[in-house]
Amino acid sequence: MGYKENLAQGFSVYFSHRSYVAQVAEVEMKQGTPVLKKIFAATDCGIVVNSSGARQQVMGGIVDGFGHALYGQLTFKNGAAEQSNFNNYRLIRYREVPEVEVHFVDNGIDPTGLGEPALPPTGGAVANAIFKATGKRVYNQPFTLQEEMKGVKLGEKL
Repeated sequence: MGYKENLAQGFSVYFSHRSYVAQVAEVEMKQGTPVLKKIFAATDCGIVVNSSGARQQVMGGIVDGFGHALYGQLTFKNGAAEQSNFNNYRLIRYREVPEVEVHFVDNGIDPTGLGEPALPPTGGAVANAIFKATGKRVYNQPFTLQEEMKGVKLGEKL
């Protein structure tokens, strides 16, 4: 499964705004349920001017990407979104956020974009880790509505 018997890893990479972001998600099997434990991100975005701000942008993109992968669903009726506020649109909760470790490539080139590139690869890395851990592919977001994931609380820390 992984370098530990109950730990599986999934990989994904993304390029946008002249930046590269590679992510590895680690899923641990607990009582037959996949639990996302950690996401590692390596980002190549040129010279990092504000290291704290850059780290927070990457971490925020990952948390938002994981939340969308799990719960992001809008439904429409008569041309309007049925979810109009946070009381009926499910967002990720603090207790569901995995540990995130961020690294930057020190390449000496001019700074590139960093606002969005960390969000898209998160779902792919998590989906690949779920497959490695369970043998079940998740292709559709939100993952929690896909038949293979019904009842699984991937983000819950058991």
